[in-house]
Amino acid sequence: MAVISLLFLAVMYVVHHPLMVSDRMDLDTLARSRQLEKRMSEEMRQLESEFEERKRAAERKQKAENFWRGDASSDQLVLGKKDMKWPFQAEGQEGPLGWMLGNLWNAGLFCLFLIFELLRQNMQHEPAFESSSDDEEEEVRIVPVTMYNWLTDFPSQEALELFYKHYVQNAIRDLPGTCEFVESFVDDLIEACRALTRQEAHPQLEDCLGIGAAFEKWGTLHETQKFDILVPIVPPQGTMFILEMRYPALGHRCGCVRVESECMCKREKVLGDVLCLVHHHRDRSLPSDKCTNSMKAAFCTGCHLDVYKTVKWFRNMVGNAWALVAHKYDFKLSLPPSSTSCNLRLDYRSGRFLLINLVLGVQREDTLVYLVSQVSGQEQLTSVDWPESVAACEHLFLKLVGRFAPENTCHLKCLQIILSLWDHQNLPTGASGPILTSYHFKTALMHLLLRLPLTDWEHTKLSQRLQDLLWFLGRGIQQRSLHHFLIGNTYLPLTIPIPKTFRDADPVNLFQHLVLNPVAHSQAVEEFHNLLTQVKTLPCAPLAGAR
Repeated sequence: MAVISLLFLAVMYVVHHPLMVSDRMDLDTLARSRQLEKRMSEEMRQLESEFEERKRAAERKQKAENFWRGDASSDQLVLGKKDMKWPFQAEGQEGPLGWMLGNLWNAGLFCLFLIFELLRQNMQHEPAFESSSDDEEEEVRIVPVTMYNWLTDFPSQEALELFYKHYVQNAIRDLPGTCEFVESFVDDLIEACRALTRQEAHPQLEDCLGIGAAFEKWGTLHETQKFDILVPIVPPQGTMFILEMRYPALGHRCGCVRVESECMCKREKVLGDVLCLVHHHRDRSLPSDKCTNSMKAAFCTGCHLDVYKTVKWFRNMVGNAWALVAHKYDFKLSLPPSSTSCNLRLDYRSGRFLLINLVLGVQREDTLVYLVSQVSGQEQLTSVDWPESVAACEHLFLKLVGRFAPENTCHLKCLQIILSLWDHQNLPTGASGPILTSYHFKTALMHLLLRLPLTDWEHTKLSQRLQDLLWFLGRGIQQRSLHHFLIGNTYLPLTIPIPKTFRDADPVNLFQHLVLNPVAHSQAVEEFHNLLTQVKTLPCAPLAGAR
């Protein structure tokens, strides 16, 4: 009897609690298991009760049949028999106490099973953070952002497709052609700049790279009002850039670019007749020293490359280059003032205009990580601090996804639908600016692209994947944790060229400011719930009224 009970409990546990899939599997499975967990536990208890009741009924029936057959070997109650046993006693035991001791093993197993089930549920549903105040505890109780109660009335596939076609696709139908023209125009300007600086001791301009929402094909009308172009620079011959990185505990990673003379000993050994311009100090008038000193005087503060001086030089070069290529184009070019980037405004006769943002960058080793001149509005840096940018790495990742994923996938649609609503969402009362940004949504999407098979992003699963994206970000807001996609990500493919220190580093939390600022966390929760409300009311969600 004890063995049967043990086997029954083991089978029921395996049936109702299968092994959980890893984080790389479909999140819908995890959602359904959590929704049905309570009902399954109740059904399990009912089955156990029904099983015991049927067993007792079968035993009573067997006893009655034995009585009418006159089976004297039976342990049943027989008329005239003075030595009567307890009807349900186990063999070799006497009375009710014997029956209780015989089933003590079954009762113990059942109690242990119930205790384990309660502990498992508590561990699964416990929040992943501890509140530092009563206000925060109340906030978490009232606003469970990761609950699935909002999935019941989520928009259908047809409603989402209709919204995308009307509000997104029509608004950006000319975007691919515009991106192609912008890159071509900037290439033309850079080629003219090279012609002007070929014989001078100035930084040399590399081929440009389009970055950001427009060139990654996930931008909406609001996100594509300005086109960001990265323009890498390299030192002139006889000079080299040495990057000195520093990683603050909070805020953006940045570094300094030290300008030094380049040692040409390797070339001297290969060519045989080239004099080392660094180690041969007898002639202080060597071209390398003059080049380095000239560059330090024009572009550096001390021995470090100055952002403001370099950008000013670049703006002047672009203005001079425009004079060489202006005859090819039928628009007017102006350069709005900026100290950290070169802004271009293209005004057409029709009244249409384009905004282009040229950002200078210094490449880190043989990777796609750059130290750039552009500084975010909230960050205070010195003139020799160059913020670190991984935009080129993210651009390559999304490009690889588009190459290897099936045709007509929905991953970019999910992001565009969310951002179309986000661009027109009103801020909470008293807020000076939004807490959540398009970069947070993009980061969540890239994490999911690694966790789910690319075949799960086919266009017929738009509704499911949009739910996954919102659930992933909502859970991150609740737990105040959203890891940087490239730094410390063990799932990142090796085909993405990043520094080795990125792969070995601990994950960086993009929501660290929510941990330190409960008011900001409360605003982020409110912003997220407002977004959910807009998504659930598609396709009738009004898009009037910007932030």
